[in-house]
Amino acid sequence: MNLNCCILENEPIYAEHLIKLLRQWQEETSCDLSVDTLCSEAELYEAVSQKHYDVLFIDIVLDNEENGLEAAKKLRSESWSGDLVFLTNFQDYVFEGYPVHALDYLLKPASYEKICHCMNQVLEKLSGSCFFYRVRDSVLQIPYQNILYFSSRNHTTEIITARKCYSVPQTLKNLLKILPEQFVQCHRTVIVNLAHIEFMNNTELLLSNQERLPIGRTYLKKLQQDIISLMQKRRAL
Repeated sequence: MNLNCCILENEPIYAEHLIKLLRQWQEETSCDLSVDTLCSEAELYEAVSQKHYDVLFIDIVLDNEENGLEAAKKLRSESWSGDLVFLTNFQDYVFEGYPVHALDYLLKPASYEKICHCMNQVLEKLSGSCFFYRVRDSVLQIPYQNILYFSSRNHTTEIITARKCYSVPQTLKNLLKILPEQFVQCHRTVIVNLAHIEFMNNTELLLSNQERLPIGRTYLKKLQQDIISLMQKRRAL
């Protein structure tokens, strides 16, 4: 999947740090990520008028005359609808992002965990109801509802549906960061779609296609809790 990202930051050391973290996230998720870096409000307005950005990382305090929050307010007033993530050195600004519907507020230098959390939210929102992955020069998509489970085999992961099996060069650990909440790890080699579980005991699962999967002792308690939570949500609908 293609994502366009823009960084408004007038301190090069922080801009470079953020780019490094975004590239690391890109490698782990196999997304095509475009990253532009800007230093002023004027550059931001011009860039947004010419290109669609899925997420903007904006430093709240740019210099004595420019303010990232005011820039964000102007963009929102002009109906820009992408995600906003504010960056700053000052804890005092923590509530300033609410009027412009900020996705998150990060103290500089941002940690990789925080960047992952932000970007995974953006990716999940844009992916909608499908899993995207790259095959050579093409990008394919599989509806999440069709996926029974993910299984780790050697250095790849297999995506198992009722009709077909696909292979992707990603680890289960990285997949868990971007998959919707109905996908839960049940074994060190398996992530299962809770919506396809028909029966379970303490050692195995029975899926909608009548296939059985093992349950690792480490994952049993959380799996039980997640199944109960899913059932409660269905009853509430």
